[in-house]
Amino acid sequence: MLVKEQRSMDTSAHNPVNTSDERQFFDIALISPPSRMINHYRPPVGLMYVAGYLQKNGLAVKIIDVPMKNVVRNKEFQLNLSDELKKIENSMLDEFKKIKTRLVGIAFYTPEYSEVFDLARSLKKIDPAVKIVVGGIHPTFYPQEVLSEKDCPIDFCVIGDGEITAYELVKAINERKDDLSSIAGIAYFDKQRGEVIITKPRQLCDDLDQVSYPAYDLIDMDYYTNASPYAIRGCFLRCMYILATRGCPSQCTFCVAKKLRDSMGSGTYCRWRSADSLINELKGLKDTYNIDSFWFVDDLFTLNKKLVFDFCDGLKKNRLGLLWGCSSKVSTLDEEIIRKMAESGCIQIDFGVERGSDKALKSIKKGITVEKIVDVFSLCHKYDVRTFANFLVNLPHETEEDLNDILMLARILKSEIVSFNIFTPYPGTEIYDSSSNKFSKEEYGMLTHASDFIYTRPERFKFSDHNINIIEWAQANHKTYNPVFKNLMFYFSARYLGALLRSKNKTNYLRQSGLLVRELINQKL
Repeated sequence: MLVKEQRSMDTSAHNPVNTSDERQFFDIALISPPSRMINHYRPPVGLMYVAGYLQKNGLAVKIIDVPMKNVVRNKEFQLNLSDELKKIENSMLDEFKKIKTRLVGIAFYTPEYSEVFDLARSLKKIDPAVKIVVGGIHPTFYPQEVLSEKDCPIDFCVIGDGEITAYELVKAINERKDDLSSIAGIAYFDKQRGEVIITKPRQLCDDLDQVSYPAYDLIDMDYYTNASPYAIRGCFLRCMYILATRGCPSQCTFCVAKKLRDSMGSGTYCRWRSADSLINELKGLKDTYNIDSFWFVDDLFTLNKKLVFDFCDGLKKNRLGLLWGCSSKVSTLDEEIIRKMAESGCIQIDFGVERGSDKALKSIKKGITVEKIVDVFSLCHKYDVRTFANFLVNLPHETEEDLNDILMLARILKSEIVSFNIFTPYPGTEIYDSSSNKFSKEEYGMLTHASDFIYTRPERFKFSDHNINIIEWAQANHKTYNPVFKNLMFYFSARYLGALLRSKNKTNYLRQSGLLVRELINQKL
C-alpha cells in the first residue's frame, strides 16, 4: 500500500539527529493553536499534509499535538475551558523545549488571532532565534495586517496551499539565505525597507497525487481512531478523516470560498486526487490502524462525477468493507450517483440546505432550489443514506417568514439529523466584506462564540430583521427535530452491526461506549 510504502521508505533523512545539547533536531515543528485540541478527535489534517510532503522530500518534521482527552462539551467543561486550554499550551511549550528547530509553523484561522500571537511570543521566549511561519485562511487573506503588528513575533505568512511553499522556505532557512523574495506564496517584513513584502502568488499544484499522503506517523493515531460519534456525525465508529479534493466553485455569501479562490495563484482552483490514490490510502489506514470508516473533510466531495464513480467502484473491487460519509451540494447529485455511493458503503451525506425558500436561497447565492433539495433528500432516503441537514439563520434581511419556511422544509425533508446554525460574520465572507462594521484585531476572538454577542453587540453580530430570539429558537428546534429514537435507529441497522462484526478492534467500542452515552445526554438534556 502507498501509505505503508511512504512510511517504510529510507528514513535516514527523516529521523532527527542529536545536536550538541542533546535535544532532537527537526527541520521544522508544526503546531495548531491550543483551542483546536477540543475538536472532537479531529486530527490536524492540514499540518499532516504539510508534514507528509516535507518528509517525502527528506526533511525531519515534528508535529506538536496535545489533544484533550475530555471531549464532551458539557457545562462543566465550558466553565473550565480557559484553564484547560492554558494547560494544553503549557504542554505544547514543554514539548517544544525538548527539541531543536530553526522554524515553527502555526495554523491560523481569524478567531485565533490573539491565541496565535500569544503562542508565537511564548515560543520565541523559549528560543529567540526560532523563525515563526503562519499559514491558513487569515494569513492568506491578510498578511499585511499580521506582519504589521507591533513587535510582531511572526516572521513569515504562507499564502494559499502550504506544502511546496513550506518546503522551499525550510530549505532557504536551513541554507541561511538572506533574500527570500524568489519564494512564491509568502509574505514577510523587510526590516531594511521597513515594509511588508508579498511575493508573487504560488501556482496551484494541479496533480494532488504528487503532494503525498498525510504524515499519520507523526500523530497519536491510537487516540484519533478511537470509536466516537464525531467524524460521521451521529455514527459511533472508528473513523479517519480523508481529503480528496481542494477548492469549491460556489458563490455563497456567508462563506470565504469565493475570496479564497480569488486570493490563490494561477492554475486550476478546483482539483482532486485520483481514485487509486484514495483507495491506496484507505487500504493502508485499514491495515495499519484498523479503521472501520472514514469521512471526507472536503467542502464538496461530489463535484467531480467521474471521481465519485471511480472511487465507489474501487471500494467495491477491493472489498474494503468500510463505511463512509461526506459533504455535498444537492446540485451535484442525482439518483445514479446516490445509488452508487450507497452501494459502496456511504451511510451519510451532510448538506448545506441553509434556507427554506427559493427567494432566500437566491439571496445568499446558494445556487440550488427547494425542489432539488427535496428531490435529493428523497433519493437518499430511498437508498438508505442518512442525511444531515444544515440550516443557517441570522442572515441579512431575515424575517420571521424565513424562519417559518425553514421549519416547514425541515418537516418535509425528514432528515436524520438537523442542525440550526447561527451565522458568524467571518472576515472574507461577502456578507462581512459588504458590511460597514468591521472587526478590530482585538475583536477577532469574539468570532469563536459569535452567538453570545448577537444581542449585546448587535451592530457586529445581528443581521436578521425580526425580533425573535434566534438563540432560543435554534436551541428549541434542535431538540424538536433531533429526537433520540430517530438517531438511535442507525445502531440497529444491518450496516452498523456488520461494521462492528468486521471490526478488528471491537474492544475499543466497549471502552468508548461511555463517551457515546455522555454525548447523548449532553446533546439531548
